[in-house]
Amino acid sequence: MSRIQVTWVVKTRNGQVKGPYSTEAILRMIGEGAFSGQEMISRLPDGQWTLISKEPAFYDKLLEALEGVVDVDPKKAQKMEAETVITRAPKPPKPQAQTPSSESFANIKIEKPPQQVDIYDAPAYVPPASTPIENVSANKKSDSVIELSNLKNMEKGELIQTLRVPVLILVLVIVFGAWFLWDSGPSDGSKIHLLAPGRSTSTLSEAQVKEKLNEALFAMEQDTFESYFSAQNKLVAIVEGAPMNIEVRALLCVVYRELWPFAVQDAQDIKTISFATQSTRALNVVSPFGQVCEAVKLMTSGRYKEAKGVVEATLESNEPFSLLPVVYNFKGELLEGEKDLNNAAPYYEKAAQLWEKWLSPQVALGKVLLEQGDYTSAASLLKNVLAKNPKHREAKILLGIIEYRGFKKSDTAYSYLSTALEAKGRISQLTEADGYAILAEIFVLRGEKKKALDMAQRGFALNPNNSDVRQLVIRLGGSDKIKGDKGKNNELLYLGDQYVRQGDFLAAQAEFKAAFEVDPKNGTAAMKAAKCLWQLNQSFEAIEWLNKAMKAEPKLVSAYVLQADYMSQRFDFTGSLQVLTNALRIAPNNYEVLRGLAMLEFRKNNMIGAINYATRAVKAYDGDIETYILLSKANGLLARSVMPINKKEIEKKENAAKDAIRYATKAVEIDATNPEAQITYAKMLAQTNGVDSGIAYLNELIKRFSYTLDYRVALAEVYKSEDRYSQSKEIYERVVEADPRNKKGWLGLGESEKALGLNDKALKAFLSAAVLDPTDGEALFQAGKLYLETSRFEEAIQQFKRVQRLNPNYPRTYYYIGKAAFSSGDFATALEASKAEKKLNPNVADSYILAAEVYTARRQYAECAAEYSQAMKLRPQGADIYVKSATCYRQSGSLDVAEDMLALAAARESGFAEIYREQGAIYELKGDTRSAAQAYNKYLGLSPNAPDRVEIESKISRLGN
Repeated sequence: MSRIQVTWVVKTRNGQVKGPYSTEAILRMIGEGAFSGQEMISRLPDGQWTLISKEPAFYDKLLEALEGVVDVDPKKAQKMEAETVITRAPKPPKPQAQTPSSESFANIKIEKPPQQVDIYDAPAYVPPASTPIENVSANKKSDSVIELSNLKNMEKGELIQTLRVPVLILVLVIVFGAWFLWDSGPSDGSKIHLLAPGRSTSTLSEAQVKEKLNEALFAMEQDTFESYFSAQNKLVAIVEGAPMNIEVRALLCVVYRELWPFAVQDAQDIKTISFATQSTRALNVVSPFGQVCEAVKLMTSGRYKEAKGVVEATLESNEPFSLLPVVYNFKGELLEGEKDLNNAAPYYEKAAQLWEKWLSPQVALGKVLLEQGDYTSAASLLKNVLAKNPKHREAKILLGIIEYRGFKKSDTAYSYLSTALEAKGRISQLTEADGYAILAEIFVLRGEKKKALDMAQRGFALNPNNSDVRQLVIRLGGSDKIKGDKGKNNELLYLGDQYVRQGDFLAAQAEFKAAFEVDPKNGTAAMKAAKCLWQLNQSFEAIEWLNKAMKAEPKLVSAYVLQADYMSQRFDFTGSLQVLTNALRIAPNNYEVLRGLAMLEFRKNNMIGAINYATRAVKAYDGDIETYILLSKANGLLARSVMPINKKEIEKKENAAKDAIRYATKAVEIDATNPEAQITYAKMLAQTNGVDSGIAYLNELIKRFSYTLDYRVALAEVYKSEDRYSQSKEIYERVVEADPRNKKGWLGLGESEKALGLNDKALKAFLSAAVLDPTDGEALFQAGKLYLETSRFEEAIQQFKRVQRLNPNYPRTYYYIGKAAFSSGDFATALEASKAEKKLNPNVADSYILAAEVYTARRQYAECAAEYSQAMKLRPQGADIYVKSATCYRQSGSLDVAEDMLALAAARESGFAEIYREQGAIYELKGDTRSAAQAYNKYLGLSPNAPDRVEIESKISRLGN
């Protein structure tokens, strides 16, 4: 068969890449029905992917085929398929085809970033994709690099065969030159700062990019601190010279992750990773390369649950992706941190298959197999690592441990361990400590007690948490007292992170505190301790440890934002604002600070302020999912609060509802595995499209993510918001049965039972929640409201006072104390309580309404009218408040103002019966008996069973109508 001229390649809907074809061959296949018009086509060697139906050369022929003008011969179509060279881009036949190579990065031309979609111009409603990556356009050049470069290699296959030997020799020379010449980092063992790219000074040529990338990839593959340090320098240089290369940026994030255990981990290093993530996602917010950086940022900040969600979302994508082995490695690491070794091993194995030369997943898999007791497989794997990199200290130590523990070969183990521990090069201190511990045991067997003690003390100094080594030191006559050493700081942080992954916050906070004591300038350690203390419900101590973090590192912006968040959760809005103001001085346009200000306004019930700050945060960084979630919630609440009394308010309400669903959609597009994003979307769906649509969406999420209770709690909340309390109660009961420490579950159960009249059960649920978190007043507050609604006024007051002792800033406690006092007839206490609530929360209308009711009972009508007037300024009210206000104005002699209030009430709810009773009273005072009688009759017509019917009928009779 003659060679077809290389002109076109075709990508089918299932991701297969077919070709190369000539134009005539494409036309012939269209005529024979081989293509449907939904395939993508690209002109070789450097064309863009576009729909075949939009390519002018094929449009007419395709139209004829689709209209049935041409005859389709299935046999001919099958024959053409058989003669076609087919490659499947997402899953190459050989694992090494997915390995990152210079072709997969360097062949990208340096160009302007693809046009971004402005979310403000996006449609009001877009259903969220199941995974965020599927929203990437198929014609982006970065997505087609792997396929096109492979096709070009196919085209030049004969030339490569001819030059294979000379090229191989040249590559070996370059590789070994790089091995001996790279920068291996500081030689004194001190911690490093991650290197951030600077501004681009000169543009690198494609040849320069390829050369540096080859060196960086080789260095990464060696999997040592020194090689990663060298790779970092090379990749930073590429980013500076080719800033639009998104794949190289993602590789730099991977290197940051590998260097993190050896970094100072202070505000500067956190900023370096944060900036790398922001700048990478700015090029393409839903690109898998940006997701790699996002996962690195989350993992290095200890947010493992969120990192796992990002990793899983990336793995669910079918996009061809050169860093897929890295993502598999991340998933294995996250599972290993959860002690789920059985599931971690296959992910490490997959990563090792896809990138055979990268030793990191192979070493990690060896450690997992060692933990599982599969010594033979672990030893085979680690020996293969040493064959590729004889200087890999960690692999040698692990082999020594296996030889001693698994095969009982102490001499072989000694050979591996002594060589590795005497060699230079940095590794994890925990692994090094394990090596010294085994070496100590070997010396004990040999009867060399002095050497055994020396090795044991070295191991104990590196890992004081190893109780077995500690006992060995003591048994050999040594001391278990060790001096502080800043070099151990990161190992303590590492241990703390491991405890966090396992949910053991008590042990984790102890490690983080110890790390801070070793190095009082490490604000990250103090901040991590604060996070654990907050999880342990020790809120005051958590806030104090954040003060230590900010004092240690005044530029650690994350500590400011976190402290402000904790303060606002405890309703200390003034303190929260002060902290964020200080943060703004340090980082004026930082998206985290702006998002913190938005959250503060949200909790203050100022939705307009929250939306304004969150919009600024999005402009600073449009890849932050938390900001989109907050924007959706704020717009949703704004839509619910707007009273559609005129065209302007109706439009405002509709726009807020559209924005709520739009921002929720955006959040899900960024990360479809984020529970809060999905829950927010479901609730906005229920609010805008009907509650059943939200319920159906949540039920699908429950089926898909059966391992988490978050979606069940959200479903119960939706039922509860619609007064479907029996269904919400049933779900909450299942939640607390599955997780007795779920505070949200107990609170929701109590509220549902209270609504169903099951007061005793409700009180028990509230108190169960209070036991889980003694520092949070919410459960006690709900119990107090239950006492109030069941007319147990004194118990209610005592309960609200308990809440105040826990948190003096807790809102509405004085208001409810006042309500309980008012209901019991203690007007003085009620009025004092309303004044105290107004002082604490001057923008909350309820305290003014309470004061108005007290003044009404005291017959102080002028004061009553003034309080109602203030309440109406603060919050849009229903018709009943305007009627009550009219009553006060009437009783104080201001009849005209009273009539105005009734007009406003009628504008809101013209069928509200009380309007006309009050109107009748006003007309009666004015002497307009006919109008008064008409108003009273309308009142009885709207409320035929009114409790004062007899009295009103008597008035009508007296008025003579």
